Amino acid sequence: MNVEVVTAESEEGRRAVENVMRHSYAAEIDSVPPRWARALVVDGVPVSFILVDPNRELEFPAGGMTGDGWVGGVRYAFINDVATREDCRGRGHFRALLEHTFSSLVENEVSLVLVHGEAELYRRFGFDVFTHQSGIFTTPDQIARALGTGIPDDMDRWFIAEESRHVKEDLLLIVDVMADNISECRNALLAAAALAREKGKSRILFEHPFAPSAGSVYPIYETAETPFAAFARSCGATVVTQGADPLSGSIQHADWIKILNPASFLDEAIECTAKPVLLLPETRVGFETEAGSVMIASSFGEIRVGEEIERNATRIKWPSSALAQLVTGYRSAESLAEIHRTSLPEDAMFLLSALFPPQWRFSRNESWTY
Repeated sequence: MNVEVVTAESEEGRRAVENVMRHSYAAEIDSVPPRWARALVVDGVPVSFILVDPNRELEFPAGGMTGDGWVGGVRYAFINDVATREDCRGRGHFRALLEHTFSSLVENEVSLVLVHGEAELYRRFGFDVFTHQSGIFTTPDQIARALGTGIPDDMDRWFIAEESRHVKEDLLLIVDVMADNISECRNALLAAAALAREKGKSRILFEHPFAPSAGSVYPIYETAETPFAAFARSCGATVVTQGADPLSGSIQHADWIKILNPASFLDEAIECTAKPVLLLPETRVGFETEAGSVMIASSFGEIRVGEEIERNATRIKWPSSALAQLVTGYRSAESLAEIHRTSLPEDAMFLLSALFPPQWRFSRNESWTY
């Protein structure tokens, strides 16, 4: 069997990618650099394609806005699209193309990859969730009972509504709220109720805090409890905040993360992490994962990251997905130690908790909206 991977850098490679799309689904081939639009060709037949954007950034605490835009994150690759033609599935082509792509990304010093897709598919490849979902559910009638039926001036200034034929027919979907104080929160609720009545919607869902589309910087929030969430709850709304694991939902999609090179990822992440206020302990903590090993050494207030784990280091055997959840703030060191039945000495727990405190990143719950 002759197997090769071709890219859209050549006309032949582009035709191969387009050929697979005709037998699976169409995607925007020009959404990524030609080098990262690829097809797996088996015995001359294009069987799978993948489109990868290798130049995204994931926000970390030391990041922020500058005159040139947002900087200070960890570089990651986002898989825009990947598929195998319908008549060639179940033969390992999907896995072969993914693994080839992962190797290419590591060679190009990309240590992290993200994707949006199905739980059953991506968990098999070592991906896991790293975001939360937060929704505020209410109705026009609930808002009217608490606040009346007044309509604030400049109704459109208080929120952004999403209109799509895919959104549940009875649902008004609000994807961003511009309200910081109680008066503004009141106006946002009244305006949403008025728009719902106008459009004949019986329910309102506020995706709040704002959950950007898949493949964003996944901004960090200090808390999920905002003035708007608190005020909406006091007006009868139901506020639901949960981990983004989709297994309990009717739609099995989520945003997934995978570490390709633990040492490079940790080195980048710590470089982009705000320095902890407390004095760090003198200690060494090593992680042994299926993706590779990495050690964090803390000495005299300095942090060093390396691939080799020293003999006197605390050794932690976790999957790389757990390390990704720790570093991105999805789960605390204490929670992960309990989940993976790991006994950690006090100095190791202190170091990991100081470097990687729990943080809030949000993504959409498609079961709520579609």
